[in-house]
Amino acid sequence: MSEHWIDRAWKDVIKENPDDAIAFFMPELAAERDYSQKPSFADPARPSIGGKSDKRGNISDICMALPLITGDVPRALFVVEQQHEEDDTLPLRVFRSWYRASDEYAIPVTSLVIYTGSAKPVNAYTWMWRGTSVNFVFNAYSVAEAEEKKLKIDDRPFALPLLAARRMLDAQGNPAKRGEYSLELLEMIRARGLGDLKSWSFQKFTSHILQIDKKDIDPKVREVWKVQFRPMDEVVKEIQIRDAKEEGKIEVARNLLKMGLPIEQIAMGTGLSVEEISNLSL
Repeated sequence: MSEHWIDRAWKDVIKENPDDAIAFFMPELAAERDYSQKPSFADPARPSIGGKSDKRGNISDICMALPLITGDVPRALFVVEQQHEEDDTLPLRVFRSWYRASDEYAIPVTSLVIYTGSAKPVNAYTWMWRGTSVNFVFNAYSVAEAEEKKLKIDDRPFALPLLAARRMLDAQGNPAKRGEYSLELLEMIRARGLGDLKSWSFQKFTSHILQIDKKDIDPKVREVWKVQFRPMDEVVKEIQIRDAKEEGKIEVARNLLKMGLPIEQIAMGTGLSVEEISNLSL
């Protein structure tokens, strides 16, 4: 797996689960979220501050707008770094991305760097020359420094992708360990009851990060994943069918309420709960 696809896996799981990512990395910001409005992402025409890939396939940083209950709409800038060695240019690049986003939108912007490799995390950029100085501090999270025990019992959904990334570091390329860890994570994802779309997203990330499609993985492990990890179009179709059935039950319940049937009888006939039917009558 190329570094490009590792990068893509991280950015996909964040964009597919933006509020879960914010709740994990920035809980204070999450507490101010207006969840009646979905986060939005930077215009793809502005790849310098978040958007589509450039011609070389490099994925730009994620920049999302987060509506708050105060009416404000600050932005969160995510930078995913894979370095296993120190990179002296990273703090400057984070500062430049933050400055471009702040200047472009003229609203508050916060930055987060997720270190997925073993390099020591840095969270500041400083510069001084002839009386002019910059002291820029940003959020940083290191997968290598995360405590596995805490991630395993953390009830926040985004702890699962982070545990998958930590497991990849623990495996150190060992295919037997990668396979073992992948099955453990697959079971954890299923046990959480996260819903089809979120489960699919986390399973996809886990399979990419732990490289389950590689030939060095035990065929039995790959077979388990083949059975459990269904294509996205199948998941969406199943949800649409289920939603259609639920909508049909609700319509029937509404009609029976108009006819004056007792709520308890309607519940028995439709499979809806008494509370659900009571809410329909309000």
